[in-house]
Amino acid sequence: MPLPLWGWGTQNPITIRARSTTTPHHSPIIPTVRILGIDYGRKRIGIAHGDDETRIAFALTTITGRNDVTRDARAVADLCHEHAATTVVIGLPLNMDGTEGQQATLTRDFADELERLSTCRVIWQDERLSTQAAHHDLDEIGLSRKKRKARLDAHAARQILQAYFDSLE
Repeated sequence: MPLPLWGWGTQNPITIRARSTTTPHHSPIIPTVRILGIDYGRKRIGIAHGDDETRIAFALTTITGRNDVTRDARAVADLCHEHAATTVVIGLPLNMDGTEGQQATLTRDFADELERLSTCRVIWQDERLSTQAAHHDLDEIGLSRKKRKARLDAHAARQILQAYFDSLE
């Protein structure tokens, strides 16, 4: 006797009727919060994404900076809306001694504009050595210099966002 196509000892899947064994429950559904990580620069802005449930950051994209904090903030606000993000984690470029330099001031101006133009909450994350860590990650996967340059800022943003997630534990 030949075996049926759906396996020996099983019922014909066509004749199985779906039965719901779940009972409705009335627990509140807690929405997942989408979060963007930002590595802000005048020339390039690295963007990463993740959520508060999985707490895993992924490189998303790099957008061209316009050397204008208002226009840059508008571009990021549009991404926040597109990805339904409610929070952004922005890397604060501190000097190695913990002081703030010119880039930190520019980044703070960008964050102020982003808060004004969007409904996203801004969280600061120390970004020291995030670019070096991104270089290391991209070296390990063997990207050429050209491809590495194109992806570096998004991976730096991923490092910033992942550092934030790791700080929550």
